[in-house]
Amino acid sequence: MLVSEALAVLHVDRTARALLGSRAAQLEQAPLPAVWPELAELIAGHRDALEQGPLDLELPSPQGQRHLRLFRTDDGVGVGLLAEPAAEASADPRLQLFEGLLNTIQDAVLITLAEPTDRPGPVIVYANETLLRDTGFSREQLLGRSPRLFQGPDTDPTVTAAFGAALRRWDSPAMEVLNYDCAGNPYWIELKVAPLADGDGWFTHWVSVQRDVSDRRAGEQALAQQALSDPLTGLPNRRGLAERIELALARLQRRPGLLALLFCDLDRFKEVNDRYGHATGDALLLEVTHRLQTVLRSHDTLARLGGDEFVVLVDTLASEDDAVQLAQRLQDCLVEPWRHGGEELSLSMSMGVAMCTHGRTSAEELMRRADLTMYQVKLAGRDGVAVYDADVDQAVQASVGLRQQLEQGLRHDRLLLHYQPIVNLEDGAILGAEALVRLQGADGALIPPDRFIPMAERTGLIVPMERWVLACAIDTLREWQRQGRPWRLSINVSPHHLEKGTLVQELLEQRQRTGVDLAGLRIEVTETVLLREHAQAFHDLSALKQAGVCIALDDFGTGYSSLSWLSQLPVDIVKLDQSYIRQIGDDARCATLIRGFVRVFKELGLVVVAEGIETEQQRQMLLAMGCQVGQGYLFGRPTPLSDWT
Repeated sequence: MLVSEALAVLHVDRTARALLGSRAAQLEQAPLPAVWPELAELIAGHRDALEQGPLDLELPSPQGQRHLRLFRTDDGVGVGLLAEPAAEASADPRLQLFEGLLNTIQDAVLITLAEPTDRPGPVIVYANETLLRDTGFSREQLLGRSPRLFQGPDTDPTVTAAFGAALRRWDSPAMEVLNYDCAGNPYWIELKVAPLADGDGWFTHWVSVQRDVSDRRAGEQALAQQALSDPLTGLPNRRGLAERIELALARLQRRPGLLALLFCDLDRFKEVNDRYGHATGDALLLEVTHRLQTVLRSHDTLARLGGDEFVVLVDTLASEDDAVQLAQRLQDCLVEPWRHGGEELSLSMSMGVAMCTHGRTSAEELMRRADLTMYQVKLAGRDGVAVYDADVDQAVQASVGLRQQLEQGLRHDRLLLHYQPIVNLEDGAILGAEALVRLQGADGALIPPDRFIPMAERTGLIVPMERWVLACAIDTLREWQRQGRPWRLSINVSPHHLEKGTLVQELLEQRQRTGVDLAGLRIEVTETVLLREHAQAFHDLSALKQAGVCIALDDFGTGYSSLSWLSQLPVDIVKLDQSYIRQIGDDARCATLIRGFVRVFKELGLVVVAEGIETEQQRQMLLAMGCQVGQGYLFGRPTPLSDWT
């Protein structure tokens, strides 16, 4: 029976009801002094003594002596109604054996009453020596108290709520929970609880077996922390940062504000590793970590993603200007050179800033935006700060999409060749054609060459693309030769392809495969070849010429090549860029330049081809200047091979 401090009866269990008969119902209707004044007086007289532990007392009644055990509880006093004097019960050898057995167990054992399952809840009636040793409590301190005594500030309330719900269902719960010892020190236990029934099958007690799992939990936590931390600096790694960003975004959803992510990349860090070694590089990273931390607040997050990449997460900013100013302070802390081994190493950092005022942007997207912005700073010359710009992002996304379409075009055979005629300007007779590559998108629409050709050049995909062009063009040229057509076929070759040094071998292999006469092939290169790899270009072009290939210098006049090189390079043809041809009838100086070019090239023994001829006036003027060969929309647009058969 449980009695409150005000002597109101809180609970009468099944055993007490059987012993008390009709008085049990009366106790639930009125205060204890009104129903059982003798017991109320006994409790009041021994209240202070109960602080030292349970008391076994006798209380006269009409039915004879009542054997009672009084003990303190969380909410008042507990009254145990014993069937026989406590001294006789404690002398029972079976009970002594049972208690001795429980005290030999290495796990902690705690026994409580089964009722009430709601507050004030079951009270402790037994604790073995292991539990007393583990918690530091004495048995007197525990008896009559609720197991809530072991809970503390960090005990998970959801776990204890689930535990209480399981007890109310008379389940046998098992869980891990954070408990506290008598000194307030936390420790983790693995707890298993089972109900104990009497001879009638009625649950009378709960028996809980507890095992201290603090060491295991600490090891797991250490491993988890290791998985979330950078081993060199101890800072959160990419995974640890992602978790913190997710938490910050969740807070932002509940309370609008401003979150900023600063993606920081050390400039020229690889040079330090290459020159001084990785040990020095690691020391530099630790120095940078220390300097950045001196600028940040304790609740800001500094993370290292690996290499020379750091990220700062700040989620308590007042304005976007604050984020930019923070980035500038982070840069300023690196201005002072780092002294190492008698040398001074200059430090700088490129930084991209991405911000969010709501929690709907994902952590991955914020990281992508900050990383992209940092990369734009790198491209602009390093050592700067930039804020994410959606327009720049859109342009980058378009560029990435174009590259993917180009890669898919190579992989899924979406490249096409169109052929533009090259004619005799005097009579319009076809002399040959230029093979021009086209790219189909996934929807079948053609992507303009001024979009995908520069992308192919930047990414190096130009080389496999030109190999495909070469193979297809050789097949076309062989078919023309089989048909007896004396046309020459021109294909463009990029500087990247020439730099590979494989073009000559590839052409020879194609000749061996097809038996084509390479005298019908023209290789067109731009003036860029002369600027980038003059010696390599001279060697390869000479080898091609020896194999019978005709060499043309394309887009003449748009670069910076020296005319004197033309006398040295094995060039047969010079193609005047269409930008000159468009102005031939409107700009006298342009016409003079073209006239001079034609005269010089003829004196050098070179054939002049005019590109981009669109009007009859342009054709007539070029003929008057001595130019005999040209191509352009006046004679035909680039068309598929089927239009040539």
